[in-house]
Amino acid sequence: MNRLSLNIRLLIAFVVLVTGTTVSVNLFRKQIPLVYRDEMDEAVALTVRMFGVIEQFKKENNIVADAHSNVPFNFMIGDEWSEITTTLGSLEAKETSTNPDFSALIVRLLHEAEVTSGDKVGVILSGSFPSLAISALAALQTMDIEPVVMSSLGASTYGANQPGATWIDMETTLKRNGLKFNSAIVSAGAGNDAGHGLSPEGLSIINNAAYRNKVDLYVPATLHESIVKRAEIFREANISLLINIGGNETALGNCPHSLEIPNGLHYEMTLCNDRDRGVISLLSESGIPFINMLDIKDLASRYGITVSPGTKYSESTNLYNTTTTNKTLLVIILAFSLIPVSFLIKKS
Repeated sequence: MNRLSLNIRLLIAFVVLVTGTTVSVNLFRKQIPLVYRDEMDEAVALTVRMFGVIEQFKKENNIVADAHSNVPFNFMIGDEWSEITTTLGSLEAKETSTNPDFSALIVRLLHEAEVTSGDKVGVILSGSFPSLAISALAALQTMDIEPVVMSSLGASTYGANQPGATWIDMETTLKRNGLKFNSAIVSAGAGNDAGHGLSPEGLSIINNAAYRNKVDLYVPATLHESIVKRAEIFREANISLLINIGGNETALGNCPHSLEIPNGLHYEMTLCNDRDRGVISLLSESGIPFINMLDIKDLASRYGITVSPGTKYSESTNLYNTTTTNKTLLVIILAFSLIPVSFLIKKS
């Protein structure tokens, strides 16, 4: 009987302690806006304005996607397939990426990496996620950070794969309407960063896009050449961080380890010695952090951005706030919760 009584008292003591801890944590934790919230809002507003420029460009040129989507910025989504489509992509991921809150996320990650005004940031982007590319450039422009941009024109399904609206068409249009940056290197992308695997028609579309936008198309002899050239340019520019958007082969590399490059902001990664390791790996060896934006649904889930948003983008509350705890009050409450626990144990 005494043993049963002791077990009951210990159980009550445990319940009291757990309850006190749970109540204390919930009562004295609160979310407060990030100190750079205004900058995040400014980046989102600039992104929305840039999206509007692309919408008008597509309307004027009668460019309509064959993909069915109800997201507010569905004009940022391309065709299911075209001659410059490189790989399969997820419509859900492309819809998620149209949320301009991704520009706020990039502002947040840049602050977390302590990148500030006047710094330089490398950007590698493919045509697969034009919405994210615009979000990144809007964030950098808002923060007065100079990017060194390298882009490729091939795109996965539902990306910037429409012949009249490739990434370089979008970039040129944005440059005429307030964007302060342009690509230092423009390549075809796809296999070996030289368009391998695309049809002759696809290569013709890319060459014509480069010609009408008055840019020289960089055609590397090998993938390794392109990787080394990009890494050298970034090092010479003394970039503080690298942003990768999409699955450009030069960024990720063409080795088994390329699939292991982590998503999001990272300050280091497992080193790889393969000859065709990508730019992310090469620069990481030099201590340059990176933001890898490839698994978009994962990034959205982490920061409370709606995945598969439907007809509207829900508020990304967690993205704009940080959680704080009043530790002093928490300790006091926990101390008081221990009093009945001590009493019950002592009495047993």
